[in-house]
Amino acid sequence: MSAAHRWAPAPFELFTWTVTAATVVFLRAQGLRIDWQTVEFMAGPMFARLPSLLLWGLALQGLALVARRRSPRAWLREVATPGSAALWLRVWLAAMAMTYGYTWLKVCIPLLRHEVLDAQLWRLDRWLHFGISPSVFAAELVRDTVLAGLLDRWYALWVTSVLATLAFVFLSPRLEERRNFALACAVLWLVGVWIYLALPAVGPCYASPEVFAGLRAQTPGAVEAQNELWRNYARILAGRDGSLRQFKPYLGVAAMPSLHVGAHWLFALWSRRHAPRLFVPFAAATALTFLASVATGWHYAIDGYAGLALAWAAIRIAERFEPVPPEVGAIPVGAPPPAPADAAARGDAAPSGAEGRR
Repeated sequence: MSAAHRWAPAPFELFTWTVTAATVVFLRAQGLRIDWQTVEFMAGPMFARLPSLLLWGLALQGLALVARRRSPRAWLREVATPGSAALWLRVWLAAMAMTYGYTWLKVCIPLLRHEVLDAQLWRLDRWLHFGISPSVFAAELVRDTVLAGLLDRWYALWVTSVLATLAFVFLSPRLEERRNFALACAVLWLVGVWIYLALPAVGPCYASPEVFAGLRAQTPGAVEAQNELWRNYARILAGRDGSLRQFKPYLGVAAMPSLHVGAHWLFALWSRRHAPRLFVPFAAATALTFLASVATGWHYAIDGYAGLALAWAAIRIAERFEPVPPEVGAIPVGAPPPAPADAAARGDAAPSGAEGRR
C-alpha cells in the first residue's frame, strides 16, 4: 500500500464525517443552534477519556494474548508503528464525530417531531406476536424473580460494554479489522439515529407505565434512569416555544430501533468472523439485552428486531466497503476443512516416517 493511499480518508471516515456534517447542516436548517459551543461541550470530555480507553485496550488485548497463548512481542511489532498509532487516533476521532452527530440529532427529535408512534408500535408488537404483548409477557415473566434485578444491573453496564469492545478492537494488530469495525459501528449509530427521527417513539415505559408498575421496586436502576431521561425530555418539550435554555444533550429519548440490542448483535456478528471465541459471549449478551430492554420497558420487541436487522446490514456494508482479507492459512467461516492433499500441498501436513525424523 502506497503512503498516499495509507493516509487518504478511508471509507469509515468518509461515511462518518459526511453523515455527521449533513446532520449539523440539517439541524441548523431547522433553526436549531448547533454551533461551536456544542462541539466544545462534547470534545473536551471525549478527548479526556482517550488515555483510559487506551489502557482498556492494552489490558484487553493482553488478556486475549494470554488466552490464546501468543507472544506479546509479535503483537507489539504490529501495533507499535506510526501507521498503527495514527489509525488508532483516526478511528477514535471518527467515533467522536459519530457520537456528536448521534447525540445532537437524538436529543433534538422532540423539537423536530411533535408526534410519537408508540400506539402504532404497541399494536404492531401485539400483531406480530399473535395478540400477545411482548412487553406484558416479559414484565410478568421476570417479576418477583432474581432475574429482574440481574437484568436491571446488566442493562446498566451497556455503555461500559460498548466502550470496552471499541477499545479492544481499535487496538487490533490487523489495521483492516479496525477500519471495518469502525465503519460498521458508524452505520449502526448514524443510520439508527435517523430512523429515530423518521419513527419517533418514547418507549413503553413512558407510553404504558402501568405495565411495569409491579417491577419498579425490583429494577431501581432502570426506574432512576427512566425518570432522569423523562425530566430532560419534558424540559425539551416545554421549550418548544423557544424558551429552552438548559438541558442535557446525552439524555435523549428514542425507542425505534433498539441500538442497545443492535450494538451487541453487531459485536456478535463481527466477532463470528474476526474473533470466533467471542461470538457466543456476545450472542448471549444480545439475548440478555433484548430481554432486559423489553422487560424493563425501554423498548418494544419490534425495536429489538429492527436493531438486529440494522446490525446485520451494517456488517454487510462494512464487508463491502472496508473488506478484511483472510489471514494467511486461515479457513473462512463456514468453509469445509481442507482435504489432506490440499494441506500437504501447503506444507501443513504432519510429518511422518522418514520425513518426520529429519
